[in-house]
Amino acid sequence: MLRITQALAMVQNAILALSAMALFALPLITAYDVTLRYLFHAPTIWATEISIYLLQFAVFMTPGALLADGNHLRVSFWIETRTGLTRRIAETVTALAILPYAAILIWFGTSYTLRAFDRGMLSPTLLQVPLWIAYALIPLGGALLVLGVVLKSLTLWGEQDKAEARA
Repeated sequence: MLRITQALAMVQNAILALSAMALFALPLITAYDVTLRYLFHAPTIWATEISIYLLQFAVFMTPGALLADGNHLRVSFWIETRTGLTRRIAETVTALAILPYAAILIWFGTSYTLRAFDRGMLSPTLLQVPLWIAYALIPLGGALLVLGVVLKSLTLWGEQDKAEARA
């Protein structure tokens, strides 16, 4: 069980690192494009589109990792005041409540991705990026959200097993 938890945590940490790099690149790309546009009157043809894809990556790929770490957005006033078994159950139930949302992301995201792939849809810009690549981030993000729920649950109940073993 520990190996599974460590493997899931490694995947989630890698996604967080990639998302951090994407978010770091966004203002650099924007500053570059603004500089070229206003100082040299020669804007790039790629900056806006690449920025959109980087932001999509960060938005769809990180929620699972944030959930697993407990850094996701949540209403915590009730859970934070609980301890022991009550808190673990509450944390697990709230994590499991995310699964229908993840299932919707996977189902509809896969549908959109396959449709874009089958139709050969391209972005309506000069870059003409195949849209299935951008759409694929949606079901991948949903799958990572499911992994985040699994990791959160394993971590919650694995900590209890360790505490009971020490006692």
